[in-house]
Amino acid sequence: MIEDYEIFRNEQPQMKRSPWIELVLALVLIQTLLFLMPVVSGAADAVPADAIQVRIIANSNTNEDQQVKSLVYQEIQPLLQKATDTFQTTAQLEKELNLISKEISQKAGAITEQTIHIGLANALIPPKTDGTYFYAQDFHKALVITIGSGKGDNWWCALFPKVCYQEEEEEVVEEPVKFWIWDWIKSKF
Repeated sequence: MIEDYEIFRNEQPQMKRSPWIELVLALVLIQTLLFLMPVVSGAADAVPADAIQVRIIANSNTNEDQQVKSLVYQEIQPLLQKATDTFQTTAQLEKELNLISKEISQKAGAITEQTIHIGLANALIPPKTDGTYFYAQDFHKALVITIGSGKGDNWWCALFPKVCYQEEEEEVVEEPVKFWIWDWIKSKF
């Protein structure tokens, strides 16, 4: 006859850890969602749906065309500032923008030989990230200034109410390279 013997099973410690890992991952996911919710909800309030915007679209993404886009903005900015300071409602601002569009076209045309198209219409404003805010792509009433073929990056600003976000280049500050061993040796001598 065959003797009975006990079967010993090794407990696997990973099986005990798996619920804890799942709990930690769930908490990390919840924390991430809670962190992102104010950013998304705050962006919706930053630019109202009835805001009139200005969108300047460059001919292409070359440095020269982006420079032209910046020069056009700098040239027409006083006109836009004057229009937004003078009027209190979006309807008044729309009328003023229609009146000054020829002057905007002349000033922009003086900067570049490329064709300039200006129109006040319901335009698709592409998504934008500004710091911690994300502005979703949406249709807004906008004064669209297209330089040349208009296939480059764009700049936009909400005129009424004033919510302007200029893309600023971050200054890169290079820190001198330090080697702690070399510094330690130099301090000894």
